[in-house]
Amino acid sequence: MKFSFTTAATIAALTFGGVAIAQSTSEMGQGYDMLQTALATDFEQMGIPTDTLDNLTLGQIAAIKAVVESEDGDSQKRGQIEAIIANN
Repeated sequence: MKFSFTTAATIAALTFGGVAIAQSTSEMGQGYDMLQTALATDFEQMGIPTDTLDNLTLGQIAAIKAVVESEDGDSQKRGQIEAIIANN
């Protein structure tokens, strides 16, 4: 009987754990999409082509977002962003 409870608990944990991972992955995807959308507007304002956004990693997008939110001038921001994109 003890084996059955352990087995049931293991199956439940694996099943619900998989659901939690799927939800987390979906939420991360939505967050990534929201960041891309926000940066697209910033790119347009700075004259940077937005088609490059599709090829960036999450780390690059986060680094670019930090640059956009910095106190640097637009020309400095543009140079830093172009350097991050070039390292793709």
